[in-house]
Amino acid sequence: MTKFRRRQPLDRLAQALMVLLAVIMAGMVLFGGPAASKVREFSWDNQKIGVEDTSFLMTFSRPMDQASVEENLTIEPPLPGRFSWAGRRMAYTLNFPAPYGSDFKVSLPVASDRFSGASAKFTPFEATFTSRQRSFVYIGVEGDEQGRLMLYNLSDQSQTALTPEGWTILDYKPYSQGDRILLAALEPGQSGQQDQQLYTVTTGLGETSQASGNIETVLDNQDYQNLKFDLSLDGQTIVVQRVGRDNPGDFGPWVITQGQAPRRLETEPGGDFIIAPDSQSLLLQQGQGTAVIALNNAQDEQSGETLDFLPEYGLVMDVASNGAAAAMVSFNQDDPEKRYTQTLFWVSNQGDETPILNVTGAILDAQFDPTNELLFCLTSELIEAETYQVQPSITVVNLQTGDVEELRQLPPQPSSHMSLAPDGLAILYDEITPGADNSAIVDDGVAIATSKLWLLPLYQTSEARLSKRPQPIEPQALPFAGLNPTWIP
Repeated sequence: MTKFRRRQPLDRLAQALMVLLAVIMAGMVLFGGPAASKVREFSWDNQKIGVEDTSFLMTFSRPMDQASVEENLTIEPPLPGRFSWAGRRMAYTLNFPAPYGSDFKVSLPVASDRFSGASAKFTPFEATFTSRQRSFVYIGVEGDEQGRLMLYNLSDQSQTALTPEGWTILDYKPYSQGDRILLAALEPGQSGQQDQQLYTVTTGLGETSQASGNIETVLDNQDYQNLKFDLSLDGQTIVVQRVGRDNPGDFGPWVITQGQAPRRLETEPGGDFIIAPDSQSLLLQQGQGTAVIALNNAQDEQSGETLDFLPEYGLVMDVASNGAAAAMVSFNQDDPEKRYTQTLFWVSNQGDETPILNVTGAILDAQFDPTNELLFCLTSELIEAETYQVQPSITVVNLQTGDVEELRQLPPQPSSHMSLAPDGLAILYDEITPGADNSAIVDDGVAIATSKLWLLPLYQTSEARLSKRPQPIEPQALPFAGLNPTWIP
């Protein structure tokens, strides 16, 4: 026998692999380096964003030098914002919503990771996203559009009838995603608010693939007349003021929750109301004040419970999107010197109260801007006491400084509506021409001949928007007539 065994084939294979690995490792040391850092995930990649999208996230493959990322990240067109970090994840929070109807590109051409320094490799990053289209709806008043709900897309200058000819739309509320609209309507042959039923109609917008004009019945009028209604921000809850057809004393709010049968809200009847931004409570006018009513599921014993009562305020115009404050109206019944005036108050959820405006006519509307730091108001002043002729105007209040500025004075008219764009860049309003008492077009009980629609841009420069100083330019007349223009969220 030989003193040493011959090497087996398996031994020779193992030795060859060891030599190969040693060569590869030596090559990596001499010629290579660590893998390039990169953006692993971008939350808005190829997404369509809306007013509720306030920040995006970037996740990197390794911990990054934060300054190198912040200095080299660009967004075109620019979107001012601020950075925050948590490990390998970076958040960029916008100072205000992205303008609607725009395409954006995010670029990060160079950056350094935390441990390898400026010489480290980085894979350049680019991505795109878009904002929702600039669209609004209105109720037509002329020709084939009369009484119909019309959609106008400012992004592509297109116009679409959402409801059939012969229908009469009385009121409507867009869903927060812009894909549907909740509306109160009369079908052909019906007349008067007592016959209205609730429907939804698709817009063809949003993330859904549904075409526009698909109508579904939400609530019929068989046993009850349907009056005022409101839609929660999350789109899951509808509150409707209803009165029994056979018993007028059977009056009060009903709740429609998705997937459940309509149910009566067990609370005292009231007047005007809105659903709070949390979608869990109702602000309902009761007597001389406003009650905050719980809106929970039918199985919850708290449903209908009065959570708070604000005795001095008879109307709630709007609630800030963060729920921290509300714009509320006092009719000044306890002050003899102001009895025939109305005062708009800013009321915080901590009980702080600040008077904002006092008018001799009426406070018609008030809407918080997306930052909740500006309040846009539609009010009217009495100019002829005997005929009660009033002149509306649009005003902005800076809630940080208390400054009040009139943006636009409208011609004398009995009624008007306004709608602040979801991105806060423009206001839509109507300008009503009164008609004869037998006019076929009626708004808020007022017979009208026609109604112009106007677009009022609010900012001339990005600096004015950053400093929250609206500088409106001359309003643009839209090439069609309509009532109650409302932006799609």
